[in-house]
Amino acid sequence: MRPSDYLDLSADPPCRLPEGIPAAVEYLSASLGRPVYRTWSPASLLERYGSMRDAKIAEPQIFALLLAGGTATQFWDMGQTRTLPSQQAPRAEVVVERLLRVLRVRFRPAHLSVESHHGRKAAGAAALRPDMRPAAPVVDAEPWLAGSGRYYNRNPSANSLGALDDGDAVRRFLQERASHSTHTHRAYTEEIGRLIRWCKANGVPGPLSDLTRETLIEYRQWLAGSSPQSPEAGRGQGRGQGEASQRRAMAVLRSVFGFLSLTGYLSANACARLGDTAAARGAFRPERILPEAAVQAVDRWLLERISDTGQRIDVARRAAIVAIYRYCGVRLNELATHDSYPRLTVEASGWTLTVLGKRQKKRSIPLPDICTRFLRQYRLACGLTATPASGETNPLIQGKRGSLGASGLYREVKAAFQEMASTMPASDAAARLVLESASPHWLRHALGKRLVIDKKVPLPMAQLILGHESVVTTAGYSRTNVSELREIMQSSFTLPSSDAPPQTDPSLTR
Repeated sequence: MRPSDYLDLSADPPCRLPEGIPAAVEYLSASLGRPVYRTWSPASLLERYGSMRDAKIAEPQIFALLLAGGTATQFWDMGQTRTLPSQQAPRAEVVVERLLRVLRVRFRPAHLSVESHHGRKAAGAAALRPDMRPAAPVVDAEPWLAGSGRYYNRNPSANSLGALDDGDAVRRFLQERASHSTHTHRAYTEEIGRLIRWCKANGVPGPLSDLTRETLIEYRQWLAGSSPQSPEAGRGQGRGQGEASQRRAMAVLRSVFGFLSLTGYLSANACARLGDTAAARGAFRPERILPEAAVQAVDRWLLERISDTGQRIDVARRAAIVAIYRYCGVRLNELATHDSYPRLTVEASGWTLTVLGKRQKKRSIPLPDICTRFLRQYRLACGLTATPASGETNPLIQGKRGSLGASGLYREVKAAFQEMASTMPASDAAARLVLESASPHWLRHALGKRLVIDKKVPLPMAQLILGHESVVTTAGYSRTNVSELREIMQSSFTLPSSDAPPQTDPSLTR
């Protein structure tokens, strides 16, 4: 096997790996952000850290092996960095071959990669770019969307979209408004498809630009379960959805019609303000709030995993993930890698985590020291330096095959919740049940409540940390605790003692 026979498809443009094992090891270590193969001696350890005291603190496992004599070798093994005495470690050629085989989505033989990269099926980074995602079948293979209806704007000077028909217009909408997120893209196509299926089942001819406001109101009533429907429309359509699902469905349609109207493709917006969510945002009240006993269980679980010695990488990874959700309140998908985010920056004042939120908005969150502690532990377990270097672009959370996606992050948090639940005493059965059913978003709500209720952080500041589009949403956390409001009201007005005469407002006697 020659490393130069492989292409790195994550590079732009894809490039060949260097010739020779030493050069390939250096390239792979830099691109993966962790040592792939390195042999340590007392001299190299002293050269790296300046003193054996600092070396012992930074690399305790290597230091212990070197004390026994000989050399020690760090090497990549299924996403983890292992350290063994050099005579027991595999050869560098074996490690590189195993790595290229495991990470075959990213590193592929050149004779296969060229065909797959430019042919029918893209691979590597090109396959993951949102703008290269195949259009949904509901758009490409849907005759109902063909053509244009009564509200199509036939004035070329006012129609800036340049779409050929409704199908092309919806495709452009998805590329501009939903290409940044797989979840958003899927949700939008599902809701557009639901409307199309309802129209077909009820004999409403297409296309989208021919729908009247009355038709859309009838569809909204059907979503709520308050209008008749044909049998075909009811199968698998989710008629009679909950209020949140109804709002989400109508929000997607408002976004579609609003985009087509804004770009001039439509001469009138039949969906304007139908199911507007402004009132819903004003009435927002988080319901997935961890009880105090469960919050204490989370904090206790984290504190038990603070260690001054080396940890297994799987233990350190899970603790780091839970700590970020607990202390930063990020959304599930914001911790997954997108366009080199999330990123860590380190300054004299402390660490900062920058994530991509909704609508690709960047949000910077100052990390408390306790969260920084878990990230340091995790980096050391990965074989990295405890503090990230300036400009470092390595994935914040790494799995065995690269960065850990949203589903992997979700599984890690759920597993941690199960561990916490198993330690709850029988007297806290309610908290145990909550932990068993909780998800990462519960930790986001826990931080929101802590900021707004417990610490009384000004709403605009809490909004910046949580990344809410409206401060009205942030204010919803103040509705989670009636006892807090009662305390405020009690402290605002005091009952006079029986001996003191009643006080009269002077303005009332004038």
